[in-house]
Amino acid sequence: MVRYAQAEQDKEARRDDILGAALALFLEDTRRLPAVAAIAAQAGLAKGTVYLYFKTKEQIFAALLSREWDALLAKIEENFAASTGPKEAVVGRFIDGFVAFLASHSYFLRLDSLGYGHLEANLPPDEFWRFKQSFSLALNRAGQAVDRALLIPPGDGLALLLRSYALTRGLYQTLDFPDRVRGDNRFHDHPLARIDFDVELQTALLQYWRGALGDLSE
Repeated sequence: MVRYAQAEQDKEARRDDILGAALALFLEDTRRLPAVAAIAAQAGLAKGTVYLYFKTKEQIFAALLSREWDALLAKIEENFAASTGPKEAVVGRFIDGFVAFLASHSYFLRLDSLGYGHLEANLPPDEFWRFKQSFSLALNRAGQAVDRALLIPPGDGLALLLRSYALTRGLYQTLDFPDRVRGDNRFHDHPLARIDFDVELQTALLQYWRGALGDLSE
């Protein structure tokens, strides 16, 4: 039993090494996925060793995205579960934490943008549904924490989080111009060039939650 546990720990550590190497390479150019050979070299592993854990680079990055989503949703659940006081303050702390998470994980929304169109489309059915189930369970737990913290009907918290995600993703993609565009002098006069994503997201989320929940001062 001890040997088995140690072997499982070693496998998990190796898997984490692969994901860490993949993330390090992705940060160098977040508009493309690095090859498995490059990830193996970054992790100090043979290419064949990486294939023991992941069959494709898409599976590597789907696992990385799943890990990031788990971390974000766990943070949201924890924040709402521990929140007390007026609704306005509870929602404000959630939005502050959400925006701060995205700011400290600058690659997350770019990776998430690849999720639907590229990563998930290249996953085997069983792995695709494992990915979806893991996300659904974490999202439901976070939504239930919102329901309890804000004393709202069951299911409303889940809806609030889903719409917040849609707002966040849409705003990010609207403002996600390539460097060649942002570096062009002609872009400087474009209205979107003057919008700061973090500031705009914080404002938009607060306005949405206020509108959705009505009077947050209760």
